[in-house]
Amino acid sequence: MEEYMATVQLFAGNFAPKNWMFCDGRLLSIAQNSALFSLLGTTYGGDGVTTFALPNLIGRMALGSGNMNANKYYPLGVAAGTDQNTLLQQNLPSIGAGFQLKVANANATVAAPSANTSIAITGNQVGRDFTAVPSFVQADPDTAINARSISYTGQNLPVNNMPPYLGLNYIICVAGIYPSRD
Repeated sequence: MEEYMATVQLFAGNFAPKNWMFCDGRLLSIAQNSALFSLLGTTYGGDGVTTFALPNLIGRMALGSGNMNANKYYPLGVAAGTDQNTLLQQNLPSIGAGFQLKVANANATVAAPSANTSIAITGNQVGRDFTAVPSFVQADPDTAINARSISYTGQNLPVNNMPPYLGLNYIICVAGIYPSRD
């Protein structure tokens, strides 16, 4: 079965089949690939005079182009994103002055936290014996924590935010059926 030219597919093999090439960003001659150039143009690179480029999907995921919503547009051929990001203090949420806990002499009343519980005394010490009790109390916080007690930590190292992945090859049809525009 012949495929439409410029079709991109995933391929699990370690070679590009006949009439296909890897989507590796390579430059091709316009003179030798005029039909494919008429479909891709310089969307993915090249000078448009003697060369044009194939899409480069090495280490990238494909994303549908167009309007995602009123606030975000992804043009055809745009390449963006980073392999790693460094979280800096300005990227972390502000804790603010309202962070409080419950300081009480009463034992806690529940073992699991909920939206209306606070940390409380977690056990009783009698001589050498410690009797654990539930760790949360059903009471409003009553003590503000000094802002200097809470700090942003880290070593300004990049963090990897890639989801689980499996390496496969993207291939593009370079010789096949020329798609009609109707």
